[in-house]
This record gives sequence, C-alpha cells and structure tokens, in this order.
Amino acid sequence: MALPSSRSWIDPRQRADVQRDHALGAPSARSMLLTILGEFALEQKNPTWTAAFVKALGALDIDEKTARQTLGRSSNRGLLKSEKVGRRTRWYLTDRAQVLLNEGSQRIYSFHTENHQWDGNWIVIFVAIPESRRDARYNLRVKLGWAGFAPLSAGTWICPWTEREHEARIVLSELGLNTVSHTFIGKLSKSESASELAQEAWDLPSVEAVYEEFQTAHRNSDPKTPEEKFVALTRMVNQWRRLPLMDPDLPQALLPKNWSGDRAAKLFHQLRDLWKLEAAQWWNQINEL
Repeated sequence: MALPSSRSWIDPRQRADVQRDHALGAPSARSMLLTILGEFALEQKNPTWTAAFVKALGALDIDEKTARQTLGRSSNRGLLKSEKVGRRTRWYLTDRAQVLLNEGSQRIYSFHTENHQWDGNWIVIFVAIPESRRDARYNLRVKLGWAGFAPLSAGTWICPWTEREHEARIVLSELGLNTVSHTFIGKLSKSESASELAQEAWDLPSVEAVYEEFQTAHRNSDPKTPEEKFVALTRMVNQWRRLPLMDPDLPQALLPKNWSGDRAAKLFHQLRDLWKLEAAQWWNQINEL
C-alpha cells in the first residue's frame, strides 16, 4: 500500500517516539521543547535562535545546559536542523518535524470539539506479529493508540470510529504488517453491550481521573504577564497532549454519564483562546532579541 503523497515518509520508530512524547506529556525538557515547537515554532515561518529556546525553557524551570542538550538531541532525532550565523545559531524545523507536529496539533486541538454521530459499527483489526518482529509491538501500540484504537486482547485492536481505518492501514503499512493483519467492520450482536465492550478495552475510570486532575491543575490559573501566559499555556498544552493516547474520544453512547472529558476540553479551549495571543507575542519578542 502506497502512502499518501501529502504525508512524508518517516521512519516508524521515529514517528512512534514523537507520538509517544506528544501523548505522554511528561514535564521533561524534551516534552516541553516539543510542546513549544508545536504550539509556537510551527506557526512562524522564521527560524528560532538558540537564545530564544534557552529563555523559553528557562521560564519553564529548565536550566541552560539542559536546554542546549535537548536542542542537540532533537537535532540528532531529525526534528531540528541548525545554521550558524556568525557566533549565533538558529534552528529550523525539518520537513519530518513539520509533518509530525502538524499531525499532533490536528489531533490534540480537534479533540472533543465535535459531537460525532456514531452508527454503531466497530472497526476490528487482527495483527499476528511474528516473533522476529517483536520490536514492532511497541510501535504498533503507540501508533494505533494515538489513532484511537485499544487492544481488546493480544493482537486484537478495536475502535468505534470506522473512518479511522485509513489511518490504521497507514500505520500497518509503515510497520510492514499489512500481510499479517486483517480488518473487519461491523456491529455487535444484540446480546452484547457496546458500553461494556468499551469499558473492557479502555480504562475509563483512569481516563476520567486524569481529566479531573487536569481541571484541578488549571481551572484557577490566572497568569498576568505575557511571559506568565506563555508558561501557563505551555504547561497546559503539555499536559493535554497525553489525552489522545488514553482517550479515543468515544461516542457519547459508550461513555459514563456526566463525562468529565467534555468539561476538561471546554476548559482547555477557553484558556488557550484566552492566553495564546499574548503568549505568542512574548515568544516572538524573545526570538527577535
């Protein structure tokens, strides 16, 4: 299966690593840099000076040495490329980084923004990974999880959104698993409970606890200055990035009543709209110094 022309080919391990960083959102220097790249650097056409990254990460309590090391490692991972200008260095996003960051941004910012109607169909994928390809299991777990699938049992993945079949086929193609996988679409028998199946596949109480934690952490945030808004926004987006791997944005029919994910999403978008303009202005200002 050929990959779509609009999607640059990226080594599956590299894509899985970045998608994992997008999803986990751990408060590390690497994940914070990835958040800055996706939230600020991706939108601007100009390169970013080292000093801007150092200052931005410093505002997030990451020291200069760690910031510089993180830039170097991101370059080694193929996300950034550097250019010397006199004694200074500026950084460009690579083509691969732009593909990955655009994919991540599209997922996390569209998350819980639309109430899609569900037709009751499920997509089921069976994958028999050979013992010689055990390394592919981790990549498959990260990539299908990011696409909204959950493992029902060993080698069996399900998702209620059948339109994601195309994305799943791309994942299987990238990992070279097309010939050992089979995909089915259909409804459960009348004797089966769709909501019970969802609860078996996804740990919904744990997901709900994360949403509650998110709301507790940010509902009372009130940054005043542009720098404080940059910090608050970056930390919030960094935490929000973990949700698409945990929560496939299930249909309302499969969710518990008063699902906290909807309230958390409303809070996320309200605060992002409130802080983004001044946060971006501060980022642009430090990049001009």
